[in-house]
Amino acid sequence: MSKGEEGKDMDENQRNQVQRRLDHARDSLKDAKILLHEGAELSFVMNSLYYSFLYPVLGLIQARQLPAPMQSTAIALFEREYVQTGVFESRFLDALRKAFDLRPACDCQKNIVNADIEELMPIAQEFLDAVDKNIQ
Repeated sequence: MSKGEEGKDMDENQRNQVQRRLDHARDSLKDAKILLHEGAELSFVMNSLYYSFLYPVLGLIQARQLPAPMQSTAIALFEREYVQTGVFESRFLDALRKAFDLRPACDCQKNIVNADIEELMPIAQEFLDAVDKNIQ
């Protein structure tokens, strides 16, 4: 399936599901930008940034009615269903995986640096734009 064809296969309800997740993702990206600007701990910034990638993935997986009980499962399904088929570029998957690895999933300290945030933030915006374009 080529880029843009995915949205043609979605009904209105599925598009709305993905759109709601996109709205949450945009809020998360906005939060990440605000937190960074305000000098918050980078772990908080990364957490918001991670969800700006994850929410659209969850919406896309949900639209195909695929069960994803864990975030790692959703990422694997996104790779199989959307990246390996050419719907989305692999750089989005790479960025999602990096954010997944850097997000604070426990009390253990992650070594997050500003360069990580600066690398991922524009890719997150590009991913949101690509998902939005794809479902139209």
